[in-house]
Amino acid sequence: MPKSTGSKSTEKEKAIDKKFIDEMHALLSEKKVSLLTKLNQWEDTSSPSGLKEMGDIADIASELNSEALSSVLTENEIYTLKEIETALEKIENGTYGICEGTKKKIPIARLKAIPWTRYTVEFAEQMAKSKHRGSAHRSDTLAPFPVMPLDMDSLD
Repeated sequence: MPKSTGSKSTEKEKAIDKKFIDEMHALLSEKKVSLLTKLNQWEDTSSPSGLKEMGDIADIASELNSEALSSVLTENEIYTLKEIETALEKIENGTYGICEGTKKKIPIARLKAIPWTRYTVEFAEQMAKSKHRGSAHRSDTLAPFPVMPLDMDSLD
């Protein structure tokens, strides 16, 4: 009897996990469709179609500057889209919710907050610290060489 009760709880845990995974799959798929729709709409309107009708150079520059800003904003969305696709692949191959750095389970609360996350909070913080240390180290190595303006007259 205890064995069947144990297997029922295991089956129940798997069912809860499967239900959660299904919810995350639906959420990720919805977000993916939303981003693809937004990106497609942006691409349709991003080409400067009315340059001939625009009158002066300031209007043209303003239109082109607006497009540059839009392309910068969509870089983050493109990154997010790639992360979502990776998360969907992980759901398919059974590795969703496992930290790529530590191989530990990512807490459900974190997955609910960022469904496409690849890492636990702890591992993400370690990566951020090591990245920060790397950039601090580079600036420290340049510190003994102060940047001083050159006086061109003194070079004679």
